[in-house]
Amino acid sequence: GGVDPTTRTPCRVKLYTKPINVSPTYIPNGLEEGYKLALDTTDVMCSPEGKETLITTEAFLRYYRKNNSDGVAEEDDDKSYPLLIPRNEAISFYAIVLPVDESETTNPFTLISTSGTVDSAVYKSDVNVNLHQGSAVSNAYLADDPNAAAAEVTKPTVFNGALYYDLLDMNITLPEYFDDLEYSLLPGDIHGIPGCDASVTTGYIDTIGSFGVMLDVSSAVPVEDENADPDEITSKYRDLEIYGMDVYIRNFVSTDIEIYARVDNEGNYMTYSPIEGQTKIVDNWELVAKGTIEGRGPDVGTPIPKEAWLKNVVLKPGQVAGFYVTVLNGPDLRYRESDLPEGSVYATDGILNVGVGRSWGEYPLRGDGSDVSFHPREFSGTFYYHAHEGVCTSNAPSVAATTSPAPSVTVANAYEDEEGMCPSENELSTTYQDTTGSYCILFDASSKTDLTVTGLDLNVDWNSADQAETLVYARNGSWFGFQNDREAWPYIVANTTLVKPVGFHDRKTEGPVIPLEERMTSAIIPRKDFKPLKMKEGETWAFYACISNADLRYVIGSSIGKVCASNSELRIYEGAGGADWRQFESEIKGIEYTFYAPRVPSVNLRYDYVAECPSHPPSSFDYTPSPTPKPTLTTIATFTFYAEHSADKSMADVTYDLEYGVRGTLDAFMKDKNNPLHEHKVNDGLVVISTRGIIVSAMDVGYLCIPEAPLTCTPVSIQVEVVHYESASEDEILYDLLSQSAQLQKEMKVEGYDVEYVGTRSVETDSEITLSGVPEREMGVTEQDYFAQVAKDFLNDQVESENDSLQILSVTVNGQEITADSSATTETASVPGVRRRLQSANKINVSVKGSFKPPPQINFGEIVEKSINKDRDLLKKELTSKPPPTSVDGDLSDVSEFSDYFAKAEVVGARQLKKPDPEPARVFVPTSNDEGTGNSGLTNILNYASYAIGGLIVVLTSAFFLRPRRLKAMFGSRNDDYHMNTQPVDVEDNQMEALKAKSRRDLMGSDYESDYNYGTRSSLNYGQQQPSSSSRHMYSDQV
Repeated sequence: GGVDPTTRTPCRVKLYTKPINVSPTYIPNGLEEGYKLALDTTDVMCSPEGKETLITTEAFLRYYRKNNSDGVAEEDDDKSYPLLIPRNEAISFYAIVLPVDESETTNPFTLISTSGTVDSAVYKSDVNVNLHQGSAVSNAYLADDPNAAAAEVTKPTVFNGALYYDLLDMNITLPEYFDDLEYSLLPGDIHGIPGCDASVTTGYIDTIGSFGVMLDVSSAVPVEDENADPDEITSKYRDLEIYGMDVYIRNFVSTDIEIYARVDNEGNYMTYSPIEGQTKIVDNWELVAKGTIEGRGPDVGTPIPKEAWLKNVVLKPGQVAGFYVTVLNGPDLRYRESDLPEGSVYATDGILNVGVGRSWGEYPLRGDGSDVSFHPREFSGTFYYHAHEGVCTSNAPSVAATTSPAPSVTVANAYEDEEGMCPSENELSTTYQDTTGSYCILFDASSKTDLTVTGLDLNVDWNSADQAETLVYARNGSWFGFQNDREAWPYIVANTTLVKPVGFHDRKTEGPVIPLEERMTSAIIPRKDFKPLKMKEGETWAFYACISNADLRYVIGSSIGKVCASNSELRIYEGAGGADWRQFESEIKGIEYTFYAPRVPSVNLRYDYVAECPSHPPSSFDYTPSPTPKPTLTTIATFTFYAEHSADKSMADVTYDLEYGVRGTLDAFMKDKNNPLHEHKVNDGLVVISTRGIIVSAMDVGYLCIPEAPLTCTPVSIQVEVVHYESASEDEILYDLLSQSAQLQKEMKVEGYDVEYVGTRSVETDSEITLSGVPEREMGVTEQDYFAQVAKDFLNDQVESENDSLQILSVTVNGQEITADSSATTETASVPGVRRRLQSANKINVSVKGSFKPPPQINFGEIVEKSINKDRDLLKKELTSKPPPTSVDGDLSDVSEFSDYFAKAEVVGARQLKKPDPEPARVFVPTSNDEGTGNSGLTNILNYASYAIGGLIVVLTSAFFLRPRRLKAMFGSRNDDYHMNTQPVDVEDNQMEALKAKSRRDLMGSDYESDYNYGTRSSLNYGQQQPSSSSRHMYSDQV
């Protein structure tokens, strides 16, 4: 307690210590001899009673430095240091508080203590230290020498205060400890320690994926720093501390993850590469992170949560640590193949190196030598690390940003001050239907007239960060051939930071697809931050735009230099994507660039130009609104295959290879002008967003695939996600995608695989539905839409299939026939002989499209026909009472014609419209006068033989049709029981069902025999073994 109870007062503190032997029999007798001065400082502010007076760490450090400034301290002195407490030993503290002025004869300060209970008894402890009861000494300031007789001693007492301590490494020396202590007191960053943070990103580009990857990460900091100042404490601290990672999970899945660092027998980090013990994870690896992550999707990193990071990995200069990154729930970790040898550095910032490693196709690793690895492989992800102060001051990990000239003063229009000209503004956009992305985009633009580029808008999905540094270079001429040459890009037209717009699309709550209008406004470089760039008529300029994270989006193109957008002033051409930030950084660090081509830029170029002057000034009310972006829909189609392949392929390899094959084949279909997908691409903006492979089970397929040894057979489903405008419905796009299944199997070429399509197929049939009691006119457009929607809903509720996979996707009215004759009748296959008198009828020709996953096989047309005929009254009720669906535009309740058309409608029935068999080809036999036959005699003999055979066929056919039983069936009276002249109806039906049950090539939703084949192998026979086929299949009920 000080003199003034309200303020802090400078004071002097002395602290003495000596080793003692604390035992049950030990009783201290006042102040024994042998105390040694451990601290004498005036850097203390004594607080009033009841408040803590802190003797700072800096005070202890300064006292140690003062007494060891001559450098005579030896390592042997460590043991005698008065504040060092060895394990299982004890020391006695003697603390004295004095006035700063030594001339004062009275002491205004008092050390407060509390009465104790038992001498030397422990009164406070933790796992490391015990505090014992001691003594209070009065009037110590009169004789502060603890070896002299003291005035008054009161015991036992309890020390009121706190003791701060460090646990020491047994291998560290006392000078090293105080160096560490001094370093820890320097100003710190977000981690509370001196230094700077940095990261190394290897890029989120993948070619393959599985469960795990092993790789080496090493410190590029030299062991000896020749430029370091030996007197500077920070020069000794050049460690790197890895405290976080991002990995690449391309699918939107939740998965558990573990990250290990390899250690040697002494617990030091080492390379992963020694084969011995490499896969014995528990014995030879240290767990540094464990938790659950949520995949962020394509082209972005998925961060390891802070709470999952268990231990930082500290690398000393030049040290290597092997990392093992693995997911637990499925082969969702993405990475890429490499052309570099295993162990080579493929990513670095000059401080932290990342090396080429190997991948593993399973979890957990067995550790018995049977685990299969694949190499070389490059890890796709990011390492976050803290560089200690000695690294930051001598060789900072981040390269300084390239600076650009100060932008010129912005004017409203580049040509407004030029006499006799009419300045105008315009912009040219490419597609914003992105399919991929990375850090950079390079593209060319050519001008059709003199203009000045005033701005550039990018397509950024803001998936990994809320802001991005942005650099845009330009050069006169094409980018091609100059993408690696910094000197070829003399102009920096933008050097700024873009920020995610307020209210931008949230993937977590709003889904993965960003609306088109938000993409178009996601990253607008303000005009004030863009240096105007003049382009003369006929010139070509190249733009090289990059942002500091891999959120820049663009589209896979078809040919570098192909025009992708054009108007009356400007053209934009396909270019390339870039995987490096910053541009030209490799010139400093010796890194090779990575580019992807061809790519269509998702950009909007804004520019000023001179337009033809109007004859009168434009009205201030003239306004042309910007075109409203078309809303988009998302459709997902699933294609399932049996893939035969060699047994050494991992499941991850199989899914990736088939993803690649399906994607490439669909891209080819969309370029084929005769393919319906091409029409959707042109008219409906159809774009494939992603393909995702999933291993399924044989039960999902319905039968087994048994390949010939040594091959194996894997069932794989490929989910294809597409986006398109609302001009095409999801069902329409789904049908046209599934209709490509047979062609997809035929055209898809994946080396090392024999694939058979076994998934959902499209089915289609034409039917005639007859309505009576309708007005004597054809349905109008809105009435057709209403009828088609009701029929679709009705059929979806009524159609049945053995595996419940049949779904009606659309019903379309193809034609109508109005029958006003009272004698008109209709007869259906399922209700033969039923005759109805029609006052007025409409025979509606409809096309019904659906999807179905065999086995078993179905007769789609027959199912549709029976579904309508077995419940005609229900369809009538739906037509006459159901309100118009929302898919029919407009409010039709006030349209009398619409309301009246179906008011008295009766559903007469439905019948399948079978396509006629193709006309058989005619055979022409050459005559004896043909030239070049070489054997006229033999020709004549063959001619006569053919005539004889033809005549015999005519005779036999006539005899068959004119036999009495058949004649009666053909020409007898048509009464209600005419079937009795041949055979009962149910017998024929049963025999037909039996016939179909035995058929190998039954109908698959089409009336053409060419569609009967299921798969590419013509010898395929479901349910029976085919010796000539490379695969054998069984129905699921035989599994």
